[in-house]
Amino acid sequence: MTARLIDVHTHCMPSTLVGALERRSDYPRITRGSGNPEIEYGPGNGHALLPAMTDMDLRLSEMDAAGIDFAVLSAQVPGVDWFDEEDAVAIARDVNDELADLSRRHPDKLAALAVLPMQSPERAAAELERAVGAGLKGGVTFSNIAGKDLDAADAGVVFEAAAALDVPMMIHPTYPLSAEATNAYAFISSIGFLVDTSMAALRLIWGGLYERHPEFKLYLCHAGSLLPQLAGRIEYECERFPGALGKLEARPAERVAMVYTDTVCMWQPALRSAIELVGPDRMMFGTDYPFWAAEDTVDVFAEAELSGETRIAIESATAVRVFGVE
Repeated sequence: MTARLIDVHTHCMPSTLVGALERRSDYPRITRGSGNPEIEYGPGNGHALLPAMTDMDLRLSEMDAAGIDFAVLSAQVPGVDWFDEEDAVAIARDVNDELADLSRRHPDKLAALAVLPMQSPERAAAELERAVGAGLKGGVTFSNIAGKDLDAADAGVVFEAAAALDVPMMIHPTYPLSAEATNAYAFISSIGFLVDTSMAALRLIWGGLYERHPEFKLYLCHAGSLLPQLAGRIEYECERFPGALGKLEARPAERVAMVYTDTVCMWQPALRSAIELVGPDRMMFGTDYPFWAAEDTVDVFAEAELSGETRIAIESATAVRVFGVE
């Protein structure tokens, strides 16, 4: 029997978030002008507000066309990190209620992760607990918090809450800290995003996340980001310098291999190296829809020469275990 195909990396733009971004004048924002609406994250980074980001009927139709049986939605960047604290808390609550309602209306097709007001960590932790109680399957944090490193001491309470709830936390790119240096030739999205997510994950891991919570479900997007290619170099360099191992109590490569990740890449060698680093029990299928065409990522995965057990783990079994979806 063929396993169900579960897409764990797929985005939407809830109407509450659209409205909030349309009311902003500063980055990030949605502008309409005389043409189609545009999401502007920051200088050099933006794109059209695509119909597939807001139209659930279109999403479900395109899922069926691509052979995807189930999707775990996450509200796409920029989330609520750039709003004033009070606004961010209120918007996050409304967005999460919208996502929970969507999941209830399509229980056989959709689940979702909570957006969190990370600039207010205590309230973000409380919102994660509330949203999980409402049926969401975990939380999303971006690779920096409105330009602030993700491992800021006061943000740790959110990860403690996720550990207590035993739910995953997804690290997804946002407008990167390296944006100024990568603002050429689409390098923000092709390189800057991966630098940002890799650094965010490493700072959490080196800060002792797995020492405190050995079973923590840290989900790093995009085929392990840069970690499959750099794990050996990271370990070698960190062992050369006093104090560079942070709070690690195991080899760096061993800790790096504890992340969960997805198949979102566009290159077979990258997919194979991610599987080799973390193993199929920590690998899940993803599309990055609607930023990427779902059929493209489906094809890359379909063409991979994977054993039956490995393929089933990545198609569905790992996602079922991590997100608690049927």
